[in-house]
Formats: sequence, C-alpha cells, structure tokens
Amino acid sequence: MNEAKIYRGMIRTGRGGAVGEMTKPGGLETIRLLTGISVIPGTLNIKLTEPLDLKLLDYVRFADVGADFDPATQGIDYNGEIGVYYRRATVASEYPACLVIFTWVSDMYTDAKLVSTHHLRTVLNMQDGDIIEFTLDSRES
Repeated sequence: MNEAKIYRGMIRTGRGGAVGEMTKPGGLETIRLLTGISVIPGTLNIKLTEPLDLKLLDYVRFADVGADFDPATQGIDYNGEIGVYYRRATVASEYPACLVIFTWVSDMYTDAKLVSTHHLRTVLNMQDGDIIEFTLDSRES
C-alpha cells in the first residue's frame, strides 16, 4: 500500500475507544500535539475494507505522552501495551483528519477510527454501513 492510495472504511456504529481520552483535560491537546490538527471530540468508527500496513503509521505509547488509560474501564479485556498507531489523513479529498488504531482492538489491521476537525457523519451525510474514503497525508504535513 502506498501513501497516495485511496483507503476505504465502512462506517460502524458505537462510541469510540478514545471518547474517554478526548473528554479528559488535555486529551484533545495531546492529539493536537501529536498530529498538528485540532480535532473535535468524537471518533468515527470504521472497518477498513482491506488490511492496513501499520508501518505506514506512527506509534506512541500512552504512558509516553502522559495519558492514563485503563481499557477495563470501558469493558475491554486487554493486557498488552497501551498505545495508538496514528497518521494524519484527508477525508473525501477535503477534510483534515487523523486515522487512529488502538493496540487493544480485536483486529489492528482493519479496526480503525477517524478523528477530524469536522463532524464527518454530518458534513458528509453518512450513515452506518456507508463507505468513507481517505488518503494518508505525507509525514511532513
């Protein structure tokens, strides 16, 4: 997979695993520092239509950025390293976003989220089951 490729994901229902982090003081600021964009609270849950090569993404452990997250508080049974793969992206050739994949998801190659400067469901008039398209931004963005 290359960076100019158009990636697709099917929109899924549910609250994202990052909702707790985004509502904590400093949560949105941490995302801004990592990605360079100021996102609004909320995530768009997507199931990628094909597995993603995680080498295309950056990675950070939550502990390294001062984030304290216990998946058990959200009913998630996970005992591994708490971290997130992420990369800036552009949704629908227009909207700044960031693709995020948490280490505790059931399938790290397809179970992803998009965070954005816009409420993507609204601006794109999308529903569960719709396919959303995005590209990965260059690492210099």
